[in-house]
Amino acid sequence: MSTENVASTVLLGMGKGSGIDIVKLARDLTDVEKAPRESKLNASIEESEAKISGLAVLKFNVQLLIDQFNSLNDASELATPAATSSDITKVSVTATDGSALSGISDIGVTSLAAAQRNKSNQYSSTTQSLNSGNAFTLTITPGTGTASSISIEAGNDTPQGIVNAINAANAGVNATLLAEDSSGSNYRIMLEGATGAANSFAISSTLVDSDLGFHDTTNGNTTDNSGLKSLQNPADAALTYNGVSITRSSNNLNDVIPGVTLSLNATHSGGATTSVNVVSDQTTLKTKLQDLVTLYNDVKFALDELSNVDSEEEEVGGALAGDLATIRTVRDTIYQAVTQDSSTPSGNIKAMRDIGVSVDREGKLIFTESTYDTVAASNFDDISTMLSAGNNNQSRYDGQSQGLATDAVIKLETLTDSISGIFVTRTTSAQTAIKRYEADLQTLETRMEAVYQRYLQQFTVMESLVNTLNSTRESMATTWENMANFGKD
Repeated sequence: MSTENVASTVLLGMGKGSGIDIVKLARDLTDVEKAPRESKLNASIEESEAKISGLAVLKFNVQLLIDQFNSLNDASELATPAATSSDITKVSVTATDGSALSGISDIGVTSLAAAQRNKSNQYSSTTQSLNSGNAFTLTITPGTGTASSISIEAGNDTPQGIVNAINAANAGVNATLLAEDSSGSNYRIMLEGATGAANSFAISSTLVDSDLGFHDTTNGNTTDNSGLKSLQNPADAALTYNGVSITRSSNNLNDVIPGVTLSLNATHSGGATTSVNVVSDQTTLKTKLQDLVTLYNDVKFALDELSNVDSEEEEVGGALAGDLATIRTVRDTIYQAVTQDSSTPSGNIKAMRDIGVSVDREGKLIFTESTYDTVAASNFDDISTMLSAGNNNQSRYDGQSQGLATDAVIKLETLTDSISGIFVTRTTSAQTAIKRYEADLQTLETRMEAVYQRYLQQFTVMESLVNTLNSTRESMATTWENMANFGKD
């Protein structure tokens, strides 16, 4: 039975009493004493929760700024040049990156790179046993390098089993099983290596027919390469680049025109060439810089609102007004990240201010497009070096030069570090404070319950006394009334 129910039962058994609801009175007096302390603790919890939310908002915005700087730290990310071919049937462009420079190059294809191909004996089915179900060993010996021994397990001595084993070995040779007719009664194993003159190979095995017919002229392997018979010999591509004769082991070239990947598709005749026209791109970087300015100003806006006690932002406005040290640290760090000199200056381009990005009187970042356009038109390489050190796929731990973009990321990540960054340390402190306030609330609740019980006990004693006095009064009144009527008929 609750305390209130016990007290009510006592009062009902006491008769009229004082007529005061002592349960409500005890609770009201307790609440008067409890309310200001409880309100203060709840306000502290709300303040800490708002601080955690404010830190999360600020961290999110700083992370977006970091991500934007990360999009500027590779030379290939700073531009997306366009490259076109005058005859895609001969030479086509398959990819470009930011290092491609404007210009026209003439490519003449004399011969295409080829891969060695070989054809096996003919088999009646994909599951024909070649060694009575027993295991054997197949060896692929490259023209240069180490031979690969491939174990054909018992039960897998079939054309399909050989194909599977060769492909699983990753020995630089691909195998396919080819049906020579629609009835599925004649099969050949086809082997193909990598393109390039150096990528020849020979096949041998522990079977009686040691080469499985892969080098037999009766199977069509008639092309000779130093005594090795094949359907097709490996060969390098032969071409001219702006009149200079060169060879490559592949028909996909990414080291002829800087920043451009070419595909050689067919040969030219009569000295003809295909022109590849590269038009460099400066708008990609411009857009990224404009986005950077926007993101920086978003962080500044968040800082202003979080530190302003009069902010109209309902959720987190003014949430960090009591922690100006955090506001100052973040503001100084993002300012330094953007305005610092690059660790890899180039020519007259040393910092963001040299390409039109600067801070105005109000602390906002601005982008002067005309300044960027002028500098980029004649010094784009210097801009690329300043931002990325002219490198791609960078890691801050690889020892190579980084550029301003990575310099900025390193500085900003001191804020977002998961162990020592200001966001995590301040958030942890606020969470600890909330737990302390919640413990204080529990302690207050326990103490106030004891106060309530004391009030209730005191009022119950008082009510009992009043009830006794009322009973005495009624008894005396009856006695005086009886005395007044004494002797009357």
